[in-house]
Amino acid sequence: MAPHAIDAEALGALMRGERRSALRTLMEGYGVSLYRYCYSILGSRTMTDDVHQSVLLQVYEGLGSFSGDSFRPWLYAIAHNRCMDALKVARRYEKRFSMPGQLPDKADESPSTEERIHAAFASTSLTECLGELKYHVRVAVVLRFQEGFSYEEMGRICRERPETLKMRVARSMPVLRKCLEGKGVLR
Repeated sequence: MAPHAIDAEALGALMRGERRSALRTLMEGYGVSLYRYCYSILGSRTMTDDVHQSVLLQVYEGLGSFSGDSFRPWLYAIAHNRCMDALKVARRYEKRFSMPGQLPDKADESPSTEERIHAAFASTSLTECLGELKYHVRVAVVLRFQEGFSYEEMGRICRERPETLKMRVARSMPVLRKCLEGKGVLR
């Protein structure tokens, strides 16, 4: 279903006072792409599951006061903010509890449906290269190329000037190219 049709259906449900129906419509329409976005930023299925859940809760609670005509940028702004919060918590935890010289254990997780969808977007090498970018640059690249937002929409999501985001994306391309060349993906 096209984004404008999803939005129209959800707005109709809200006008009828059916918040649960509106949430269901939004999650069926945007849930997988929101999950993929969060996973691209966080890189951990466990963190992504937690953030995705908090996004759904915040969306449900905020539906009564939603005043726009397009849900997609609003949903991504919520997801963006919850991802930022999760990364801050993870950094604080790492600073407090990581031991110098010790590598954290990585749980061997079997791939979920969402991870297989994510794999369709990018190869492991691209994911690794994106992970090497600074957070604010990675967000701009993922919003632009994975999620297909315009720079104006990205500006509303990130609360930054579209020109700044455009510059970040442009400057990241040579860095990504060099990284992918180093991994043998590009020649």
